[in-house]
Amino acid sequence: MIDYEFNTTAPATIQGAFSYRFPGVNSWTNSNSTQQILSGPRNNVTFTLPVTTTQLVEQSSIAIEVSVVLPPKNGTIVLNWGTTASRSFVTIPMSGYATLFSSSSTSPVTIQDSNGNAGPLFYLNSQYNTIVVKVLVQSALGLSDVQTVNVTIFDPHGDPVKKATDEPMQGPQTGPCPCSFVGSWTYASNSTQGQYQVLVNIVDIQGNVAYASSPSASTFLLEPPGYIPFPYNLIPYFIIGGVAAAGGAAGGVFYRRRKSKSYLIPFDHFNSLTGGGLPGGTVVTVEGNTGSGKTLLLEQLMGEDLRNARPCVFVSTADFPNNIRTNMKAMGIDVSGYEQSGLLTFVDGYSAEAGQESHEKVSILSLGDLTSIGMKITSVLPTSFKTGSLYFDSLTPLASKARPESIVSFVQSVGAKVKGLSGKAFFTVGLGLDGTVQRQLEDTADCIVQMEAFEESGSRKRRLRIAKFRTRKHQEGWALFTIEDGKGIIFYSKKPKQ
Repeated sequence: MIDYEFNTTAPATIQGAFSYRFPGVNSWTNSNSTQQILSGPRNNVTFTLPVTTTQLVEQSSIAIEVSVVLPPKNGTIVLNWGTTASRSFVTIPMSGYATLFSSSSTSPVTIQDSNGNAGPLFYLNSQYNTIVVKVLVQSALGLSDVQTVNVTIFDPHGDPVKKATDEPMQGPQTGPCPCSFVGSWTYASNSTQGQYQVLVNIVDIQGNVAYASSPSASTFLLEPPGYIPFPYNLIPYFIIGGVAAAGGAAGGVFYRRRKSKSYLIPFDHFNSLTGGGLPGGTVVTVEGNTGSGKTLLLEQLMGEDLRNARPCVFVSTADFPNNIRTNMKAMGIDVSGYEQSGLLTFVDGYSAEAGQESHEKVSILSLGDLTSIGMKITSVLPTSFKTGSLYFDSLTPLASKARPESIVSFVQSVGAKVKGLSGKAFFTVGLGLDGTVQRQLEDTADCIVQMEAFEESGSRKRRLRIAKFRTRKHQEGWALFTIEDGKGIIFYSKKPKQ
């Protein structure tokens, strides 16, 4: 509501406008304006500006302008901007100004027990029977705009558990973002067995829910001691049945590990899994939960491309490009020479989201502006991109910034552009993406690589499979692998490498 005082009975026309300016830019962009005719000595005026969705970055400036146009001849107009009794104010609808901070190596929601052991599997009789939920909160309007950060834990039936229903998390009152918030829930040894889901929401200073995480993307298991999670088909088992002498059928199922020897074989076994490598003109989605090795897979594939003088573009939305460089150097691949020769280009889509200035030649101001991202990618693709590769890690941060259908259209558009240049396009996808979007992406992809990190008998394991490869015969089933310092992904095999 903006008050105006007109000391004349002649009609006058006033105009309101919404403008914005990005940091470092001198000129203002006038988004929308509207005019309203007033008559009479005094009027209380409510302006409604039809502002279109505008993607702003941190430290952008906005302005609400009111001006008089077509004033009465020889008239004097006074604009009263409000008093204590009748104040003026502006209400601006906003979204995406608060979120949970994550990187390629960390999930937005970290779940541990009270001893610091990471999930997803926790035992019901454990002495460390407190689930600790940790998040990093990022607010474009600063921590002072955050009223509370709350956690809700849902049991396997989908019901909120006691003492963890919209429970405020502990965090700082002041300081720079991102900042850490922690919540906890102590479970009993007779708690319901099964999968639990975790929801975290951020409530702003006006009481609006500015952000809510996806419960299906943050889960953990409460199971009795000795429980071995699915799938059992990772280990060969014998199933033994019996028949009771009394005539009634009776039987027991016993699982016994068959003694076998495994061999470690190099990363190039991936080419065997795909039936001979990935040819040009292929769109690949790499799916997996946190810690499954999606980014590492892309780094190793890109390392092979660079060693064979194939041009590469790496779009990083989940981590700083320098961390990608560091990871590859640890595997013996110094990418600086490839960058200097123009064979490798990084596109930084992470620094702006982390509230830091990018030092890359090409950067993205907003992950919600998919049109701009597509144009940036197109601008760095060389005209001769045959056998080259685009690596996009990851689509998951886009989920909270853009509409689901826009993400699918973006992948289809960028994928078609790369395929038209006879190149390959890789897109990593975490568990935070909407299920419908993920299915549509799978329909779009020529090849689907699925990766998983899981717990078995108290130890951390990883596996990979080619779930789909259009018009290509490939190996089916899961392949176990480990990650070794300086080598990256190393596969297990029942047969030694020939």
